[in-house]
Amino acid sequence: MAELELFRRYPKTRDLPHVSLANLPTPVESLDRLGEELGIKGLWVKRDDKTATLYGGNKVRKLEFILADAVEQGHKRVWTVGAVGSHHVLATSLYARKLGLEPHALHFPQPLTEHVREVLRALSTTEPQLELIGSKHALPGAMIKSRVKEWLSRAENPYYIPGGGSSPRGVLGYVNGALELARQIDNGDLPLPDAIFVAAGTCGTLSGLALGSRMAELPCPIIGVRVVDKVLANPLVAASLANRAGKILADCGVEVPHIGPTDITIIDNQIGPGYGEATAQGTRALERAQKLGGLELDPTYTAKAFAGLLDFIEQSQKPLTNLLYWHTLSSADLSPLIEEADVMHGLPEAYREFL
Repeated sequence: MAELELFRRYPKTRDLPHVSLANLPTPVESLDRLGEELGIKGLWVKRDDKTATLYGGNKVRKLEFILADAVEQGHKRVWTVGAVGSHHVLATSLYARKLGLEPHALHFPQPLTEHVREVLRALSTTEPQLELIGSKHALPGAMIKSRVKEWLSRAENPYYIPGGGSSPRGVLGYVNGALELARQIDNGDLPLPDAIFVAAGTCGTLSGLALGSRMAELPCPIIGVRVVDKVLANPLVAASLANRAGKILADCGVEVPHIGPTDITIIDNQIGPGYGEATAQGTRALERAQKLGGLELDPTYTAKAFAGLLDFIEQSQKPLTNLLYWHTLSSADLSPLIEEADVMHGLPEAYREFL
């Protein structure tokens, strides 16, 4: 694997805990047919769906820094949170087991689809320790209860990973992603985009791209398309995450720009009824991306992000030359995991009603 662009540009950051899980750099590709239909000269995609063959998508870049930190600190277990169909929980569990760590997660319900069921079947192969709570609104209390229970039982303190892997160390994965893209632009792999679109969930990916693009002096805006409640995805949250990641880099001697809320762009018109709820715009975007671009999208995150890009093109009052969509869904084939799944053994009884 090639050296991370972050490490190449800033050699002192090589001392940061890191484990190679991803196949980097991920390619950039032109969506010629779709771009032609939309009347835009250059429509590009950053294929982070191809970050790894075990399980790809945007979580892998984050986990390279997060799980390495857990190992370096001597933890044996990791725990995180997410919806029952969470790609983050699945990716964390798969790669934690790969590194000899035991995965734990607090789960809350979301609308059930066949994709959610496939994620659960694949998750069962990691034999995670799972706890199902009644709703996402009960999550803060359940997290406190879980930590108190561990303390009272004197259990070994596991390493906590925020939802979506959006911790300061996780953000470093997408600082590197932005620097990687800048190098691809310098190499002539694609032109400088007018704007970059990405799904905005827990904001770790967006924050890293915002900080990394400033460090690389890329003048194009990073536009996050909100797919979760506004309390989780907003400019204040994203800017705070970026600056906390920047503090880690500054401690390595890197000159890091400050990111303010006004440096973060998040559009709110694609969320629809709520998290995990499909929208008509998202469904149309999913179908167009598949038919004309060969991209597989999901209703929860990437279809809404791509719908935001399509709407931006349709509403633009000025000619657009090049746009980039950052694809964050894993395209790894889950069928081998699904085929070996034994949900009766790998999942708690409370989950069987979902399957």
